[in-house]
Amino acid sequence: MDEATIQRTLAFAHPAWMLVSIAMALATARLGLEIRKRRLAGQPAGASRRRRHLRLGKTTLVAIGIGFVMGPLSMHFLRDRSVFDSFHGVLGIIVAGLFAWTGWSGRALSLGNHDARDIHRIAAGSSLGAAFVSTVAGFILLP
Repeated sequence: MDEATIQRTLAFAHPAWMLVSIAMALATARLGLEIRKRRLAGQPAGASRRRRHLRLGKTTLVAIGIGFVMGPLSMHFLRDRSVFDSFHGVLGIIVAGLFAWTGWSGRALSLGNHDARDIHRIAAGSSLGAAFVSTVAGFILLP
């Protein structure tokens, strides 16, 4: 393989990583919605379900953070383009901030601050919605 083919192939690492990260975020949200549904129905959410939600949520936040760093590195080193000079790049900053907000509010909730429930729910939904918009906006940047 020549260098151009290798660079083109490596340029797909960030999009593939982020697709997996978003799938993990969806799985985390699904667990969170199940916990919420049970709580609203007056049923116990289950300690194991909460632990899985927390563990997957933390893993997802790390994956999103790594993907956020991979994007600018890919733009600079593999595509020779300005790092945040695209709508997708700006959305990436927003998405990273929303996921950080989701993690922050989730941490508060896990420490017993039940007032953080609504904030966590809004932040998580906003994170996923913005991630989907960012995904579509990134299509134009694919090699």
